[in-house]
Amino acid sequence: MSTSQRRRPAYLVIADSLRSKIESGELQPGDRFPTERELVQEYKVARMTVRHALDIVQIEGLIDRKRGRTGGTFVRATPPTLSLTSGRSALQQLREHGLDISVQVLSLVLIDAPGHLASALGIEDEDPVWEARAVHVSEGSPIMATTLLIPHSLAPELKEQDLEKPLSTLLAELGLPPVFKRDSLMAATARTEEQKILGVGRTQPVLRITRTVKMEDGTVVAQLEETLRPDAVSVEVELGEDPSPSLD
Repeated sequence: MSTSQRRRPAYLVIADSLRSKIESGELQPGDRFPTERELVQEYKVARMTVRHALDIVQIEGLIDRKRGRTGGTFVRATPPTLSLTSGRSALQQLREHGLDISVQVLSLVLIDAPGHLASALGIEDEDPVWEARAVHVSEGSPIMATTLLIPHSLAPELKEQDLEKPLSTLLAELGLPPVFKRDSLMAATARTEEQKILGVGRTQPVLRITRTVKMEDGTVVAQLEETLRPDAVSVEVELGEDPSPSLD
């Protein structure tokens, strides 16, 4: 490393170098990354320094680390892009990108809606609500955790197998065709249960999309929260074209 590089922490310099190799095409998607031992020898640093650098590159979504006999570190393919303005759920869009997504239902229970939830769903306090939690897995790795809320009065016989379907399909089959969807997107730290489900660290950020779905008469039929690993997708918002664009 040069003298100027040594002014920065070594793990940041190494992360920059590894990122450059990926962005330049020296390392292609699917290529096996050098082992920790090889990186220690190449950069002449301690193994912990190499691990810090790999952590950074992984959080940026550039590499995957897999365990087991066929495991190792691999250059990650460009993640699929989700459109926040498409009106389709993340699950539906991921499948449209060709990902083989399996849905593992973790729980389906009836809860008494607390005040804030009752207000969001347009029901009375303590009215029963279905709360369904699931994890979505692609190629053996969890990429998204979801929490779906549906008033019990609208779907009294909801079953676990129903939850494997995209939300729009499920609601249509329940006779609740949605006509309005409002999404919100935020970056947040993973909750305790999300850390376990998604395999992310306590301080690692996640993308959280909350979708409120209504019928034509304004009845709220569902609220869906989708929490994604930050390295699993990118998100875009499509805006209408302005005939006289401005930088203001």
